[in-house]
Amino acid sequence: MLYPGAELAAPPPEAPDLLPPRRVGARFFYGWAMVPLATAIMICSAPGQTYGFMFFNPFLRQSLGLSQTQLSATYLLATLLAAAPLSYLGGLSDRCGLKRSLLAAIAAMAGSCVLASLAQNGATLLVACLGLRMIGAGVMSLLATNTLAVWFDRRLPAAAGIMQFGMALSMAVVPMSLLGLINLVGWRQAYVAIAVILTGGLWPLVAWLYRDHPREVGQQVDGYPPEVAQRLPRPGQADLGRRGWRLVSEDEGPSLNLAEALRTSVFWLLLGATAVWSLIGTGLMFHLESLLAACHLGRSQAAWATPLMAIAMASMQLGSGPLADRFHVKQLIAGALSCVMLACVILCSGSGPAALAAYVVYGAGQGLMTIVSSASWAHYFGPAHLGRIRGTAMTVGIASSAVGPLIMGASADLLGGFQASLWFFATTALAVAAAGWRVE
Repeated sequence: MLYPGAELAAPPPEAPDLLPPRRVGARFFYGWAMVPLATAIMICSAPGQTYGFMFFNPFLRQSLGLSQTQLSATYLLATLLAAAPLSYLGGLSDRCGLKRSLLAAIAAMAGSCVLASLAQNGATLLVACLGLRMIGAGVMSLLATNTLAVWFDRRLPAAAGIMQFGMALSMAVVPMSLLGLINLVGWRQAYVAIAVILTGGLWPLVAWLYRDHPREVGQQVDGYPPEVAQRLPRPGQADLGRRGWRLVSEDEGPSLNLAEALRTSVFWLLLGATAVWSLIGTGLMFHLESLLAACHLGRSQAAWATPLMAIAMASMQLGSGPLADRFHVKQLIAGALSCVMLACVILCSGSGPAALAAYVVYGAGQGLMTIVSSASWAHYFGPAHLGRIRGTAMTVGIASSAVGPLIMGASADLLGGFQASLWFFATTALAVAAAGWRVE
């Protein structure tokens, strides 16, 4: 259901009719330099992401004397507390600017890593996890994604695809690198090393290279010259409406605020998909080693799960442009949730190396979901209030991600295995995928 006065946009003129021929020596568009910088920010959020936290799990349980359920409950409470302020922090970044917000977030992330290295019990671990989740999985991820929405409009799917492709490759390297670092220097010193990388590497890089808007370098969004930009459709009236990717209004400006977004059915579809994906995906990643151990795989074999998942994710993202153009957002969401449902079924019934196939299928679903999440929010709702809108969505998503690991931990401790939680997840994914087809 569209908000009042809105309609689906008509397809725009073909690009060759709008764009002048490329001139030799034309000025380089600085937005393409912002893409690897945004990717680096996303990669450095890894300590607060589940795939960056999961290899610390066995060391934390052993060092701090925590059970599977106690660690999951600590992660749950920290994540719920971290999710609460994200809508406010997203709105604050809209007012303060992305660069200042990012510099503060990187410094806070480094502090959280130092605090994690000093954890002595469940209470101090809770405070450290709160910082890691709120800043890493929340603020840094939000600001990196919103960076691209400021610099790109028509080219946003391509820019977001490059960033997510880089993220997929990093998921093949970062977890194994963290495991190697932990084995080399210990988990406490590993957190200190991450803090040094953040403060000595990423912070000065952002301070030197980051720009809040194309205006700061005398350029336009997407890099078009002013005379061409004037002939392009307004950001809120661009194409992809034929496939359901853009809501527009003739009377309203190019961006919706949160109250207006709440009146659209597509907001609730994206929000529901985010919640369910976070619930299940975080559980599968948080308990990856224990899940694969239950399938009779050792730690060295289980370490292959993230590289295989990343390869599947990257392969799917290579086709992100054609997929986004050809399929409605509800079809992409249904495909992603179907993949996570199949991954749960494989983990319930698979054993040995065949169980690794579950994370390959999950990786393909992750690739589909990132196609949706990277570009759809900006395409539907515009850039002006994107921090508040996506901050609200991330509050729900991160809160949901807190519940998944607890459900699986309780299933393992109370019911003797993960099967009950996996069947519950598979049923939930199927139900939401089916419900999404009702959205027009």
